[in-house]
Amino acid sequence: MVNYVQRARDVRALIKEHGTERGMIKAVERLAEDNEMLRQEMQQIVRTVDKMADIVANIAAVGARLKDDWAAVRKAMHPDNEASEDIH
Repeated sequence: MVNYVQRARDVRALIKEHGTERGMIKAVERLAEDNEMLRQEMQQIVRTVDKMADIVANIAAVGARLKDDWAAVRKAMHPDNEASEDIH
């Protein structure tokens, strides 16, 4: 027995097994179930991609902060900086 409707032959098999009216009803019901399952899976994918985007944004923020901190350290340690003489 066909538990899903993936191809036209699945619809034909349902119609042959159950008759036109009942076979079409079963085919449409299975399509609706498959559609709902796909919708739920797509929602999960969207949530996962959103989380990934948040992680990438956090990594970018950390990278920007590290860049600024590194520039400040280099500036503080530069030989032309009078304050750097106190550090040596």
